[in-house]
Amino acid sequence: MTKTNAVLMLGLCLAAGAVLSAQESMPSQMMGSWKIVRTLPTKTPGCWDGAKDLVGSTLTYSPRAMRWRGGSVPLTGVVTRSLTNETFQQESESAFGAPLTLADLRIMSPKVMEVDLQHEDADVTGATTEVPGDSVLLVGRNTIVVSACGTYFEATRVAAGIKTTKTGL
Repeated sequence: MTKTNAVLMLGLCLAAGAVLSAQESMPSQMMGSWKIVRTLPTKTPGCWDGAKDLVGSTLTYSPRAMRWRGGSVPLTGVVTRSLTNETFQQESESAFGAPLTLADLRIMSPKVMEVDLQHEDADVTGATTEVPGDSVLLVGRNTIVVSACGTYFEATRVAAGIKTTKTGL
């Protein structure tokens, strides 16, 4: 191996290491269990009819996985960003053909933190490979909004030690 190739190889290895070490971790305020309490009314088209089945179920987030209905989905990464109302409107119009605002989701703040959980495709709903709860808007300490296939849900924190009634599988 020539000296130039060795330096190039070292540079690539260091760059790859920098990318891996820069991976974000799940925000601590998201850790724990969340009960989906309602479907938020929007005019966006959903891609499956099982949305109503999510209400009353529980999502649990840990550093390396998320759980829903007894199934665990290993996470390969976490991406967070601050999302303004303007950006949310533009992206929802692009995705759904109609603009959606944060206020439509009962979020009164001009911006919100979005958490996108990266994972392999998984069939946890029986209708799509999209995993409910892998896209999260952190609304407040005890409230999040999750989406699945264009349908949005409000979820509230489950107090530690409290068992939920609708766990599914």
